Amino acid sequence: MSRFKTLPLSWLCDLLYLLSSPLLVPAWLFLSRLMTREKYRRGFFRKLGSVERREGASRSLWVHAVSVGEVLTVAPLIEALERGLEDWDVSLSVSTPTGFDTARKRLPGTTVFNAPFDISPCVARTFSRRRPDALLLLELEVWPNFLLAARRRGLPVMVANGRLSGGSSERYLRTGFLGRWLFSMVDRVAAQNEVYAGRFKALGVDPGNIEVLGNLKHDREVSVTAADAAELRRRLGWSSGELVIVGGCTHPGEESILLGILSRLESSHPGLRLVLAPRHIERLAGEKPSGWPGRGAAERSFTRWSEWREGAGEPLGDSILVVDTVGELERFYSIADLAVVGGSFVPHGGHNVLEPASLSKAVLFGPHTENFADEVSLLLEGQAALLARDAEELEQAVGKLLGDAGERARLGERAGEVFSGLSGAVERHVEWIERALSLSKPSGN
Repeated sequence: MSRFKTLPLSWLCDLLYLLSSPLLVPAWLFLSRLMTREKYRRGFFRKLGSVERREGASRSLWVHAVSVGEVLTVAPLIEALERGLEDWDVSLSVSTPTGFDTARKRLPGTTVFNAPFDISPCVARTFSRRRPDALLLLELEVWPNFLLAARRRGLPVMVANGRLSGGSSERYLRTGFLGRWLFSMVDRVAAQNEVYAGRFKALGVDPGNIEVLGNLKHDREVSVTAADAAELRRRLGWSSGELVIVGGCTHPGEESILLGILSRLESSHPGLRLVLAPRHIERLAGEKPSGWPGRGAAERSFTRWSEWREGAGEPLGDSILVVDTVGELERFYSIADLAVVGGSFVPHGGHNVLEPASLSKAVLFGPHTENFADEVSLLLEGQAALLARDAEELEQAVGKLLGDAGERARLGERAGEVFSGLSGAVERHVEWIERALSLSKPSGN
């Protein structure tokens, strides 16, 4: 598609955004509390295209991820690409402030910048300043103006770790030719599995350009050692004999479930401790998260991790630890005796069940795990995790495991074995990307 032919399409997309603005702008202002919330304020002008200008004549691979989870997933791949693509400049764009901070911390030697709003002037300015020669999008980040800008410049567009849920696929298919037109601008897809590959094919990606390479999340390196976990327990004042439940990536309603379980089980399990790591830490902006009890189980207090860490670091005792920082969940899973993965007891779709499994922890989750169906199936088939259909079943499972150290250890060992058998995706992706880039030509942009 020529540069001339794609320009009217970009203008049409802008017009559609503009027509929807009477609804979007008030909603955005309400959510951002008139730009007082850092989540919406930070990086706003950089998203208009005011990003760092790339210097030098080397060819450039622009990698795009959205937020924290995607950044942590793609980080090992970026490190491998920076080692393997000696003649290429590899940079990373992100969409959220927490993703930006995580990327800067996790990849200190990589150029990180804010992805533009999908409005053609913002996209065009970012492209002109970054001068990419190829684009690598993580999982499913397809935006019309972004893809049109790449098409105008003749840039190859690749989707790594391609994931297309049934719900997303159906929504795109319902748009008819619009969905197929959007995906027709994707040149190559590295799908996580055959099911996702079939969905990309149905949406118009050339079947000959779709490969199944596995899930990059399965290649995530464990960065917390047993010694690190023991040291954290010691600092918190929790002995090895005190059992710790960690609720990771919890959503509204799930914290109350875990607090209720703690309240009812603590009398039969003295020394029981609870760590809550909410998915969206902005819910912790007030004195206590919305919907939580004023006090914890049996009148326990809540202690924020950030405040405890910056304070005197006194032993927590039976206080409930609330993780109000980003990118540290693995650290707290490492001290767990039981890991309950959130987003699964409410209709959200679940979160990464392999993160605690990689640490050989006993893993429990609820029925809503559509976002990680493959991983859940592998764990359940390997008898390496427990599925609780509701809060009552979760309480029964937690109570049983708290009283059976042998079963906790067996579950954790099997979970670690399942995780260990899923490696190799990073290496396959690197080979795929190198092969794709060798077929592309310098764009001159």
